[in-house]
Amino acid sequence: MTATNVLDWIVALFVCWASLTAILEPRRDASQCDGPTVASSAPQAPLATPTQAEFEEMIQDMKLHD
Repeated sequence: MTATNVLDWIVALFVCWASLTAILEPRRDASQCDGPTVASSAPQAPLATPTQAEFEEMIQDMKLHD
């Protein structure tokens, strides 16, 4: 084995170990890491549902672009 090959194996093993550690280890002090979530008190408008005519216009537009 050459030195480069040994180094490649060492790096590969380290990456695997780090990946498995990150996946399997539970989060510590999650409350300190998470940023504050701010709930907006502003009223939000409901999403507008397209009308049948708008649907047909969209379909026609898609057919024109094919």
